[in-house]
Amino acid sequence: MFKKKRCPKCEKEVKDEWEFCPYCGYPLKEKYRAEERFFEEFEGFESFDRIFERMEKEFEEMLKMPTFKIPRIKFSSPGFSGISITIHSGTGMKPKVEVKTYGEYKKLEPEIKRRLGVKVPVEEVEEEREVEYEQPKVTEEPEAKVSKEGRKTIIEIKLPDVEKEEDIEVKRLEQSIEIRARAKDKLYFKLLPIVGEIVSKSFKDGVLKIEIER
Repeated sequence: MFKKKRCPKCEKEVKDEWEFCPYCGYPLKEKYRAEERFFEEFEGFESFDRIFERMEKEFEEMLKMPTFKIPRIKFSSPGFSGISITIHSGTGMKPKVEVKTYGEYKKLEPEIKRRLGVKVPVEEVEEEREVEYEQPKVTEEPEAKVSKEGRKTIIEIKLPDVEKEEDIEVKRLEQSIEIRARAKDKLYFKLLPIVGEIVSKSFKDGVLKIEIER
């Protein structure tokens, strides 16, 4: 009888043609093992700076490769905690980098993206801060102005009585942008049916300005 092939990490049954274990993400082919060992060196978060230093070096070397040789997957997460970097490339196009993190590495995702030069959506940064407020007595829909500038959509929302940007919460939903702002005893709430990535946000003189790019 043929011996069943099993994943070295989770020991579940796998097929010969699979490059990664579908259950835990462990690389089954030797060509991906070096990348696995690279991240295993830093298991336990012993040194954030060492992680970023090595990652940046590997990333720079990878981008020196001819476009057709750039791997789609740089690293596959081993289990429920890790980092996944995917390179989308094609003839005549600039490689697009996608970074995803899992488990304990999730809190490092915005910093990893910044260091690799990947644009960080505003809402990812805002997820780090969630403050509980007392429920306001009044909810009001603020006045909003929407304009286009090339591929960008510019949203300007008037939020009188809002004291600081920390009192404003902007979320990108699947098909819309949600804005909540607190001003003394009232809550401003606005839902705009706009799709895209939030690339910048600023608040000045009672006006919130959001730039969205598709």
